[in-house]
Amino acid sequence: MRCRNCQSELEEDLDFCLFCNTRNADCSAIYYGKKLLLVFIGDRVRTTGFKIYEEPESLRNLFEIVAEKIHRKRVDEVFVCGEDQKKIDFADRMIRTYALSDLKSYISEPMDFKEFLENLMKFLKKKREIAKVEIPPDKKIGGSHSTIIGGREGINLVLKIASSEYVKKIVPGVIENSGTATGGVRLKLTRTDEKGNIKGLLIHGGSVQQLYIITTAKDMEEGEFILKSLRHSVN
Repeated sequence: MRCRNCQSELEEDLDFCLFCNTRNADCSAIYYGKKLLLVFIGDRVRTTGFKIYEEPESLRNLFEIVAEKIHRKRVDEVFVCGEDQKKIDFADRMIRTYALSDLKSYISEPMDFKEFLENLMKFLKKKREIAKVEIPPDKKIGGSHSTIIGGREGINLVLKIASSEYVKKIVPGVIENSGTATGGVRLKLTRTDEKGNIKGLLIHGGSVQQLYIITTAKDMEEGEFILKSLRHSVN
């Protein structure tokens, strides 16, 4: 296979091109079933199967190899699935442990490999269709209410949402107090409106602040897609 940018020969399909610094794989996926399947998706789909040995050292070595292969492609997202929840959670924990660079991990519910791959391809197609923006996260936050509850922790949660390429602006709303402001800080994304924008709540003890998240979605369907993506990022 050749690089999709400079046409240099690649050692393996979808390798990162060291000649022109181009990423040829858009994302990776792991499926933990009777075998461990490693998938890379770009202009084509490449699947590699690994035999699983249940000894702890063998599993550790296996996920170290998988992490190295993911790093070789320079992808920054991995989608994890398997035949049961226990295997999914284990694979997710292991790949995050041995990842060689920043890697966003997304967990799917249990299903067979064929269904997982079909759903993933549909997801990626929808992801490519939705408009994106390149705005620094801190420049996306603004409105008549400049205060954000929860101190530094609250601000970091809002910035995490603002870092999404699908978010154009976050408007902090009114703050409602029903008791003490002690306790942890959490962000709850509630629903999408008909325009594809999202409503959320920033919660700090008895204080609740409304958030209005303006997205790049053109309708509710695209908004629901973005809502799922944002929920993954804050959980």
